[in-house]
Amino acid sequence: MGLQEYQRKRAFTKTPEPRGTRHRGNGRLFVVHKHAASRLHYDFRLELDGVLKSWAVPKGPSLRPSHKRLAVHVEDHPMEYGSFEGMIPKGEYGGGTVMLWDRGEWLPEGDPARAYRRGRMKFKLSGKKLQGGWSLVRMGRAADEDAKHWLLIKENDSQAIAGKQSEVIETHPLSVATQRSLEEIAENPKIWKSHKKAKKVAFSLGRTIKDKTSTSLTKPGRRKKSQSSKDSINPLALPHALKASQPASFHPQLATLVKNVPRGEDWVHEIKFDGYRLLGMLKNGQIQLRTRNGKDWTKKFSAIAQALAEVPVRQAILDGEVVVLRPDGTSDFQALQNVLKGEASDPMVYFMFDLPHCEGYNLSRTPLLQRKEMLQRLLKDLSSQAAFLLRYSDHIQGLGEQSYEHACRNALEGIISKQISSSYQQSRSKQWVKVKCHHRQELVIGGYTNPAGSRNYFGAVLLGYYDEQGRLQYAGRVGTGFDERKLKNIHALLAKRHRSRSSFASLPSKRDLQGVHWVQPDLVAEVEFLEWTRDGLLRHPSFIGMREDKSAKDIRKETFARIEDLVPPNAKSSRSPRSPANSSRHRRLSSSSMDSDIFSGIALSHPDRVLYPKQGITKRALAEFYQHIAEWVLPHVIKRPLTLVRCPRGFQKPCFYQRHASDSLPESIRGIHIQDHGKGGNNTYLVIDDVKGLLALVQMGVLEIHPWGCREDRIDRPDRLIFDLDPGPGVSWERIIEGANILKRRLLEDGLASFVKTSGGKGLHVVVPLARRATWEAMKRYSRKLAMEVARQDPKRYIATMSKEKRKGKIFIDYLRNGFGSTCMTAYGTRARSGAPVSTPVRWDELSSLPGPEAYTLNSLPRRLASLKEDPWKGFFDLRQSLPSSAKVS
Repeated sequence: MGLQEYQRKRAFTKTPEPRGTRHRGNGRLFVVHKHAASRLHYDFRLELDGVLKSWAVPKGPSLRPSHKRLAVHVEDHPMEYGSFEGMIPKGEYGGGTVMLWDRGEWLPEGDPARAYRRGRMKFKLSGKKLQGGWSLVRMGRAADEDAKHWLLIKENDSQAIAGKQSEVIETHPLSVATQRSLEEIAENPKIWKSHKKAKKVAFSLGRTIKDKTSTSLTKPGRRKKSQSSKDSINPLALPHALKASQPASFHPQLATLVKNVPRGEDWVHEIKFDGYRLLGMLKNGQIQLRTRNGKDWTKKFSAIAQALAEVPVRQAILDGEVVVLRPDGTSDFQALQNVLKGEASDPMVYFMFDLPHCEGYNLSRTPLLQRKEMLQRLLKDLSSQAAFLLRYSDHIQGLGEQSYEHACRNALEGIISKQISSSYQQSRSKQWVKVKCHHRQELVIGGYTNPAGSRNYFGAVLLGYYDEQGRLQYAGRVGTGFDERKLKNIHALLAKRHRSRSSFASLPSKRDLQGVHWVQPDLVAEVEFLEWTRDGLLRHPSFIGMREDKSAKDIRKETFARIEDLVPPNAKSSRSPRSPANSSRHRRLSSSSMDSDIFSGIALSHPDRVLYPKQGITKRALAEFYQHIAEWVLPHVIKRPLTLVRCPRGFQKPCFYQRHASDSLPESIRGIHIQDHGKGGNNTYLVIDDVKGLLALVQMGVLEIHPWGCREDRIDRPDRLIFDLDPGPGVSWERIIEGANILKRRLLEDGLASFVKTSGGKGLHVVVPLARRATWEAMKRYSRKLAMEVARQDPKRYIATMSKEKRKGKIFIDYLRNGFGSTCMTAYGTRARSGAPVSTPVRWDELSSLPGPEAYTLNSLPRRLASLKEDPWKGFFDLRQSLPSSAKVS
C-alpha cells in the first residue's frame, strides 16, 4: 500500500503531520494507539516494508483467544507515528486524543510480506501489555488483497487469559510512555496544528478556542448588535407573505409515515437526519433553541446559539435538526447523546430546512421552495466558523426512488419528501412524508426485567405506546443495543421511577411478567425493529437511544398512510409561475434521467412488458421483486460465474442460455476469464457484485439465474455439493420428500449437514455447504458414488443415470451438477415456467406441509419472507465441513 493513501487523505498545506517516507531496513516495531477520534478505537500497527501497517480495532485487543476482534485495515502510516502521543486538532483527519497504549517488538512466523499478502499473519509480540502469539486473519476472499476486514486473535498459549482479566484495555488503561489517561493527555497535549500565525475562532461545545489574534464571541443566547447582510432580505417580496408579529410559541410541522416514495416533479426530497429537531427562535436580540414539544435547550446547544448570532436578521423562526456527523457524513444519534452527556466532544451541526417566519412576516403560506430559497440566502455569507455549525439542508426535486435508494445505500435513516408548493402547518401533515430505510420509532418504557448471566443492571425494557383513548398498549420488550454504559445510565433513570403496578392497559404474557419491575411511564426510547407482528408486538427490536425531546404522552404507534391519499386525484400543482422549482438550480438531475422505472440505478426499457401472462407479471414487477428480496438472493449469486436463461419477451416466447460475456454488457455485469477445465483455452464468464447487477439481469430479460458451485476467487475449489431430485412421470410429491430425507440421512452418516429447497420446477434440491478443500473431481466422484448407492438400495424408486426411458415411476438423483462448470438454479430465483415459481429454501420440517415444488411464487414469496422468524437456512454460510476421507480429496 505504501504511504500514497496516507498522503492523499491529508492536505499538508493545512496540517503539519509528517508527509513521511518509506524507511529502509527490516525493523520489527509494533505500536498500539488508543485513539479518541469520532469514536474511541485502538490502532494496531506493525512495522513492515518501512511503514507501519495499520488496523483500526473498535473494541481493542483481548487476551482471550475466543474473542476475535474486528480489525479494519486502514492506510499505512509513517514510522514517525511510532512515538506519537498527543492531540490531532478537531477538523483535521483523525482529529482527537491519541495515547501510546502499548509498544514493543513483533516477531513474525515465516515471511511476513508473503503472509500479509495472503491475509494470514502469525507473530509473537513482546510489548508492555501484549505478549505471546497472535494472528491477523483477513476475512472474505483469500485472494482479495484489498479486503479491509480482518480479525485480531490471541493465540491459546501461556500468555492467554480467560475471565475479566482478559480485557486488557480495562485492566491496563494508561499510556506506556507517560502513564497518563486520555483525559490527562487532552489537558496537556502535544498538538499537531497549523503553522499559521493567526487563526480564526473555532467552536467546540459552547467554548471559544482562540489565539492571541482572535476576538471572543458574544455570550450564548445573545445576538450581536451590529448585523448586516450582503443580500437584501425582503420577505414582503415572497408570495403570500403576511405581516404578523412573531409568535412566542411555535410548533414544528411533522411528516406522515408512508411506505413508498411519492413520485413526480411536485415533490422534493431531503435527508432524514438522526438527531434532535430544534426550532431556532431569533427575536429582539435573543436566541432560543426549542425542542418539538417546547423545551428550551439553548444551554445544551450553546455553540449553535452563538453561531446563530451571525444570521443577518433581527427576528426569525428557523426549523432544523441538530446532529453529530460520522466521518462518512452520516448522522449518529448515539454520538449526539454522548456529547450532550459530556462523554464525547464531537462537533454538532445544525441542519436547517425551513423558514416559517422572517423579519415580521408569517411565511407559512409561502410555497416551500421559496421559503427554502430565502433560508439559503440567510446562510450564504456566514463566517467559516459559523458556517461549519449552521448548514442549509439541500434537496432533490423529483427522482424520489433514486434519492431513497441512495439514502439507504449510505446507511441513512431515510428521506423526507415534501410537496414543493406546500404551506407550513404547525401539525402533522400529508404534504410532508417520511420514508424510512428501517422500521424505527419512539416508544414508552413501562418496566424492566432482571439481568441474566454476566449482564449487569437490567435485562430488557418493556415498551408501549398510547392509543387514541390514552391507554398504554404493550408493544414488546427490547434487550439488545445496550452497552455497559447505557445499561448503567438507563438503570439509574429507571430506579427513580418504581411503581407497584403495571401502567399497560393489557398485561403482557406470563413469560414477559417474570422478574419485571414496573416504572412510571414517562421515559421515551427509540428502537429499530424488523416489523410489527400480527399480535402487535415488535419483531427483533434493537435499542437506539433515549429521547428527551419528546413527551411520553405524545407517543403513538406509527402507521403507514397511503400515497394515493396524499394528494387529491385531480389536484393540479399550485406551483407559482415565479417558483424556483422551474429553474435549473433546483433540478439537481436532468429531466431526462427522471424515470419512475429506475431500480438501483438501472433504467428498465419496456417496463410494462408482460413476462408471465397468466399472472400479469411485468418486467417492472420482476424488478420490484428482486429489489425487495435482494438481501436473501444476493449471497447465493454474487462473485460467482453465472449461466443465465434470458426470455426478453416472456417465458412463453423464445428463451436462450447465456454463459459467456458479450461486448454489450452493462457496467454492473462484469466478465471474468476462466480456463476451460482440461482444455487449455479460456472463456469470459458473467459475474455480478451487488443489487445493481441483479437488476441489470432483469433489464436483460433474465428469468433464471444459475450460479456455479464455487466463487470466482477459487474456481478450482467448489463450496457446495448439490443433488437434484428430478421425478419421472407418475412420481408423487410425497415420494420426492421421502427421497430428499433419505439423502439427508445418508449425508449425515458421512458427517455432512444438508439443506433443502424447492426447485421451482418438478423436484427438490439438497444442498451441502463445503469448506473449499475438495477438488471438482473429488466432489463429483463422491456425489456419483452416493447417488449410485441410494439407487442400488431401492432400484424401483431411484435411478442415477440420465436415461429418460428408464425414469418412469422413478426419481433421477442428478449428481451431475457437481462437475466443473455445472450450475444449479439459485436459491430465491424465479423460473421461466407458468405461475412464476421461485426456487425457495425451506426447513426440513416444513417439507411435509408444502403442497408441491412450486409452492412459492413471485407473488407469494415476499409474504413468506416477511413472516419468517429466522432464516430457514440459518447457519448455511457459517458451516465448515469437508467431504469424508473416503472421498480421497486431492
